[in-house]
Amino acid sequence: MVEEYWISDGCFYKSIERRNGTKSTSCIPTCGITIASAENYDKVWLMQKQTPTNTYASQMNLVDLFCGTGPMTLGVVEAGRCLGIDIVPKMAIDFKEEAALNYKANFPTSDVRIGDITSMINGVFGEPITKEEGELINATGKVDFLIAGPPCQGHSDLNNHTRRNDPRNLLILRVTRFAELTSPDYIFIENVQGIRHDKHNILDVAKNQLRSLGYKLHENLLLASTFGVAQKRRRFILVATKKNVDFDISKYNRNQTNSVLWAISDLKDAYKAEDTFNSSAKHSKVNQERIEYLFQHNLYELPNELRPKCQQREDNRYTSVYGRMYPDKPSPTITSGFGSIGQGRFCHPLYPRSLTPHEASRVQFIPDFFTFRDDLSRVELQTMIGNAVPPKLTYILAVELLR
Repeated sequence: MVEEYWISDGCFYKSIERRNGTKSTSCIPTCGITIASAENYDKVWLMQKQTPTNTYASQMNLVDLFCGTGPMTLGVVEAGRCLGIDIVPKMAIDFKEEAALNYKANFPTSDVRIGDITSMINGVFGEPITKEEGELINATGKVDFLIAGPPCQGHSDLNNHTRRNDPRNLLILRVTRFAELTSPDYIFIENVQGIRHDKHNILDVAKNQLRSLGYKLHENLLLASTFGVAQKRRRFILVATKKNVDFDISKYNRNQTNSVLWAISDLKDAYKAEDTFNSSAKHSKVNQERIEYLFQHNLYELPNELRPKCQQREDNRYTSVYGRMYPDKPSPTITSGFGSIGQGRFCHPLYPRSLTPHEASRVQFIPDFFTFRDDLSRVELQTMIGNAVPPKLTYILAVELLR
């Protein structure tokens, strides 16, 4: 076992075995939980209101390109905390202002740049550094950890119009260019699984560039529910490291999956609040009637005759749409449309409504101490949360690299 857990004197402890045989110990308040287990530790971590701390023996600097609101960074920072390594976010870049500002609210040490990354990292791989790149690198300083989630809409199987033939897919090469300029020890590049089938073979191009820089590569197609996330979300993460590491994340697999209710059952009182974060979206009259029908008849799938006409075919493939979440199973993938039952199985398992942003963030494995600014609209919240990578995924990868 790499991770071990126990409870003592109101603290929930986690011990991680390092490769050299020593152990690193960290703890968080128990939040009233009395039985030590991996699942209970994760639940308690999600319930934390204050950012957990530890004592640190070393420090590493992190840069997050295409940072969004920051859950990928959060996972790496948490891995460092548990291992006694202070991982300091130094710089982040995103073109969406509201997401970048929310990242800054959570990681105030970071120099957050808002704008088009191609105007900041604008050189060609293998060619001399540009003026703009020089300014960026001087401001960044030493980079130990580079993480990036280039926009994935071009690769997503939900995008039928430009699937795998989208110029945004080339943005991954801004990541390899930045790696060439800064030579980080560790790199995570995240995307949907469809990137492996991109028309331009862009993943192979990026991999060859990284290999030319001396990196060893590990490809990871991760199902979030395998690692304790209450969601069946698949993500591809390419790991690149300058060191030879016996890299095996199968040891972090869970024997059982966590359900939606595991993640959100303690939030029933939070729904009484009037803020956007803790309230669900308003539905049209017909959609609210569809929700009520599910509960009146104890159903999880809406009958075809109650669906829009375009979904009333016998061969309808989208049976989860307008559906109710199963209380004892992980959620389907949370998207930015989780406020609408017409965009997926987003009806709450116990109550006739869709998920709140707070509940959706829990399903995304985003803890309560993570800040979502009060001035964010419902659409902005849904976009940030739906686009997030569950931080448990980058936590697992970072622990395996750094332990």
